[in-house]
Order: sequence, then structure tokens, then C-alpha cells
Amino acid sequence: MISLKGRRLSRKSARPTGAVTNSMERAISELLREALGNNCDIAIEGLAPIPGGFSRETFSCTALVTQGDAKEVLPLIIRKDPPEEVCILQTSRANEHELIESLRAHTSVPVSRSYGYELDPDVFGSAAMVLQRADGNGKTSQLFNDGADVDQAEEVMRHLCEVLVELHQADIAVIDPRGILQDPRGVGIRTSSWDDYMDSTFEYYLSTYDQIVYDPSSIILLDAYLTLRRRKPRPLRLSVVHGDFNPANFLYKNGKVSALIDWENSRIGDPREDLGWMTTMDILSNTHVMDYPKKEGGFISYYNKLTGWDVTKEEVDYFTLFGSANIGVPVQSAIYRRIAGEHRQFMHLYLIQSSAPAIPSMAQLLGYPGSNSSETTGASS
Repeated sequence: MISLKGRRLSRKSARPTGAVTNSMERAISELLREALGNNCDIAIEGLAPIPGGFSRETFSCTALVTQGDAKEVLPLIIRKDPPEEVCILQTSRANEHELIESLRAHTSVPVSRSYGYELDPDVFGSAAMVLQRADGNGKTSQLFNDGADVDQAEEVMRHLCEVLVELHQADIAVIDPRGILQDPRGVGIRTSSWDDYMDSTFEYYLSTYDQIVYDPSSIILLDAYLTLRRRKPRPLRLSVVHGDFNPANFLYKNGKVSALIDWENSRIGDPREDLGWMTTMDILSNTHVMDYPKKEGGFISYYNKLTGWDVTKEEVDYFTLFGSANIGVPVQSAIYRRIAGEHRQFMHLYLIQSSAPAIPSMAQLLGYPGSNSSETTGASS
């Protein structure tokens, strides 16, 4: 039986924010004892930061757990919130823990166990969670372009599609009984119906426009929001969406997906959002996820075969733009805060490098004059 109860430490610590390595090792050990039993002896080895990723501070380590005569080695990942003033996505480690453990309990979606979370910033230096470090290869580029594992691409992508379908078809009431995924960012999203979800999402996009205008080209974002609102596609049942479904967020081993990772942006939404975002990131990553499984005519074709939802290319194009807006709002807001001088963190200036090309890409999706007509999508038709 998998417990969905969060393992949250309530005791205070005298150590300062920005804890040194030894303090963090003690915090990890304490959290694991809460999860595994207080009679454990736990030693933490190899604690080190993992480079990459914008939204969380991530570390890896190994826990050596001894209970009586039994010994176990636990590979771990620690995800910490950055300082609030530089945070890009305002998400909850408690909610992420609860979702992961619910998926473990009620589905066969491959996820890493979450051992628990800590919201008291005195313990880890900021809110944090401790997860199992999943087995598998995270260098998914090796599946494509004559990579080392190209022979596994067909079966891995087949399984990835099946995993996504299981997630999208899961009963929301079972996976999210407390409704924590209805509006996880606290921005006023409503999920009583598909139309209510879409309308409230556009209200959120439009309400944030004044917070993201740091360059005249930002007017394209406003046009994108209004175009999306005006040209909504047919309704589809809401589902649990991953929220950052992209080639970097799954691991594979022996022709199967061994873990779908990074659930912090998960929410109740339109399942086509995951398809649109993967389409975007597949192009940017120079991978070919959406071309597989080739024996089924590609990812969308196989997805439709499994679901019967008959998702069209035009709908995927629409949610490509929709997904860009969804992640674009917090990213552009973070850049604006840095330019406005609210803090001096360098990373948010670095984000301009990746976000700036998104503006002309949006113009192309919207069918602006001068864009490549052969690549203009159905979002502007």
C-alpha cells in the first residue's frame, strides 16, 4: 500500500538559509527517516548539484540505509525552490509529491517515488522534496539522428505514447481527489468545464500582459492571446496533463520509458497541451519524437488510435501556440523582473537568449506577413 500522506518535517532548525552541505545531508537523512522508519541508520554520500534546469535547484546523492542486518542503497534527487524573488514557476513541492504518489498508487505511469517534502525553509534553505533517482538514460537525443540507441526509438516512443494516453485517460477524481491540480499556480484558473478552463486561462494570460512588456515586440504576445481566445478549437474532455512534456523529461531503458519526470507544472487542462508542447520542444531539441512510432504513422496517429479522439494537425498547431503562451507568461515575467532591477540574478538575463527566438516563432504561427508561408500553421487559418 502506497501512502499518499506527505512526509513533512515540522521541527525548526537553527541553521541559516543557504545551508552548507553537511546541514543538507542531515536534512535529507531526517526526511528519509520520516519516510522509512526512525530505526534507520542513514549515511549520505556524493551530494552534488546537477547543472541545467531553470525552475528548481537540483542535487543528486546516494543514501546508504541500514535497518538491522538489512542494507539498501538509495539513489536520490533533491529538488529545491530558488529564492522567491527569482522563482520562475510558482509551484508547490507538496502538490508535486502528492501527484507523484497518487500516480504510483493508481496508474502504471512510470514515475520516481517521492520520499517526502519539506516546506519549512529553515531545513533545506528553501522548500524541497526528495525523490528516487530513476534508472535509465536521460540523454534522449541518443534515440535519434543515428544516435547510439536509435534501434530502441520505435519501441520507446510507442511506450511513451501509451504512457501519455494512460495519464490523459486517468480519472481526475481518483488522481486529484483534493483538487490541488485545478489551479496549482493560484492564478484564477477554473475547471468546471472545458470552456470555463479555456476562458479563465485567457483571462490569466491577458491580466499578466503589463508584467511582461519589456520590449515593443512583446505586442506579438498580446496578439497571440487574443487570437487563441478568438479561435478556440472543439472542446475535449479535461484531463491531468504533465505540463512540460518534452524530450528532456523522460528516461528510457531496454526499449521502454523507465520514468516520466519533472511534474511541477502538472495541472488539469486540455490533453492536447502536452501534444503541442512536445511538438515545439521536439523541433527545438532536434529530436523526432513526433515521427514515431513509425509503424503507426507517428505519435499523433498512434495517440488517436489509442484514444479515439481524432486530434488533428490544426488542433496540435493551436496548442503549440497555447503551450508557448502558458510557459511564456512566467518566463517573460521573470525576465521583466530582472530588467526592472528587482534582483540581480544573472540567469534571468540568460533566459532572454532562449525566449527571444520565441517571439518571431509566434509571429510565424500567427501568419504574420514575411513569415514562411509553408510553415504557417493552422492557428492562423
